[in-house]
Amino acid sequence: MKTRIFFLWIIITLGSIFYASAQVLPAVEVVNEASEKHGVIQRIPRNFHIAQKLIYFWKYGHSWRFDPLKGEWKQWAKTGAAGLLLQSDDRQCELLYSAFLGGINHRSWIKNDLLNISQGRDSIRFEDHVQAFGGRKVKRRFGADSMFLLELPIEPMEQDSAVYTHCLRMYLTKGERLIDFIWFFTDEGYERREEYLRVLDGAVYYKRGEPKWMIRRKKAQND
Repeated sequence: MKTRIFFLWIIITLGSIFYASAQVLPAVEVVNEASEKHGVIQRIPRNFHIAQKLIYFWKYGHSWRFDPLKGEWKQWAKTGAAGLLLQSDDRQCELLYSAFLGGINHRSWIKNDLLNISQGRDSIRFEDHVQAFGGRKVKRRFGADSMFLLELPIEPMEQDSAVYTHCLRMYLTKGERLIDFIWFFTDEGYERREEYLRVLDGAVYYKRGEPKWMIRRKKAQND
């Protein structure tokens, strides 16, 4: 129990430090630094502009943990993303580039998303909500191994005189490296969502080879 409280304290402390630092750091700088570290290119796509210069924090639902003693899922903490918020020039779409990349198990994130959708009932089918893509098409578009898409129900939110009513979460993965995106659409933008998703072609992709931190870690493991 004491160990769990200690780790929870560490997480809260580090989160507070990151939040305080992010309030004064340009979002572009934070995202570019994370992208460079993890061997990823993330440019501003065509017909989009920066909507907010500082880090944008988006919270969604709760994380859920399973209590084996009671055989039920319990709420644990808020989930979401933090990064660079972009907006389409026609204001029908917003896109969040997450600043958290690499070393994150995308399966855990997707599992949390599904538990949020089902309100922790663990009764929702992966195949019914998650679109999974792989093969040459994903490799050609992003240099990635896989792409996952799932819709998250949200309350309408108004920003810059536009009302966003739909949310799409997108994951790109290559080995242990994860890129996380959050899309927000107006009703009109949602009807043209495929058009907006295509703007990432050429704007986001994995560099060839592994980043330095992965090479160093593998070397240390082999020594």
